[in-house]
Amino acid sequence: MLGTEYKDPPEAPDFTLKNQYGESVSLSEYGGRIIVVAFIYTSCPDVCLVISSKLHYVNQNLGGYDDNVEILSVTIDPARDTTSHLSEWTQTMGFEWGHLTHERGSVMQTVWDDWNVVVDASHIANSLPPEGAHNRFTVLFPDNSTLQIDYPYEQLPTGAKADEFARLAFERDNTTMDMGIGVIGNFTANSSWSWELHRWESSEQVWTMEQSSLSEISMTGFNHFAWVASGSNISLLPPGEDCMGHGWIMGSGANAHCMCNDGWERDGDDWLTCVSEGGQSNGTDPHEKSLGEYEVGHSTVTFIIDKQQRKRVAYSGINWDADDFLQDVKALADE
Repeated sequence: MLGTEYKDPPEAPDFTLKNQYGESVSLSEYGGRIIVVAFIYTSCPDVCLVISSKLHYVNQNLGGYDDNVEILSVTIDPARDTTSHLSEWTQTMGFEWGHLTHERGSVMQTVWDDWNVVVDASHIANSLPPEGAHNRFTVLFPDNSTLQIDYPYEQLPTGAKADEFARLAFERDNTTMDMGIGVIGNFTANSSWSWELHRWESSEQVWTMEQSSLSEISMTGFNHFAWVASGSNISLLPPGEDCMGHGWIMGSGANAHCMCNDGWERDGDDWLTCVSEGGQSNGTDPHEKSLGEYEVGHSTVTFIIDKQQRKRVAYSGINWDADDFLQDVKALADE
């Protein structure tokens, strides 16, 4: 094989999504065929267009292998890549293979997780439908104790401001909050200390002082805030976002990702190793299998699946040769 070949080919995770015609498509329905699986989005300014162009070349040059090969492009931008948009876009581009999406963000997130495709946090916040997104309000009290409240984004009223989010979050947690008199829980600000508003900066993964009032800030997915008692140890403040049961966030900005998948945890003081929950270290990073180079919005890997529905070959990034890719597809089809 000319691409990166798996020494011990893992089973390709099944999924059921919708193509550009609104039809349900499952990976498993193409058993006995070679399947190409790519992760793209149509508003990507360059990277995804390069991959789609190469797949178009492959699709146009299959020759007698056409009936034995299926190409599937899976979106990482379901909010914009709706079935109707994909129908118009593929017709305009002349792309004849399946372009898959789903109206439920949790379905798409599961596919990305199953395929070890890392999508950056800011892209998810801007692209995923709000299902599954959450907003966090944390508090660091004068005694350095903390409070953390996560509120589902889809339950916020349309056009909600941050002050309404705060009110709803604290009400749900049954915690008293009245900033008019400086009260949160059992603590009331006085002449010796005050509450300071902070906002989570996802790009830097840090809390920063917020100059605007909550009533001036419109809520979007993954907006996070904190009230911090002046003079407290801010290093004890919980992060504004984490991986919600998937380990912790590594890196920053476009390179931010969850170090460990669900069912894994950090190995004691070793921040570079994941272990199964309650188990021993296997010495590997669960994301290592992605083989991916990081491009606009996501790790960029295009997979070739064999007739037994196993991942056999991966092409990372965008600088791969379409003729080499075509040759590998045909070689697997001949097995």
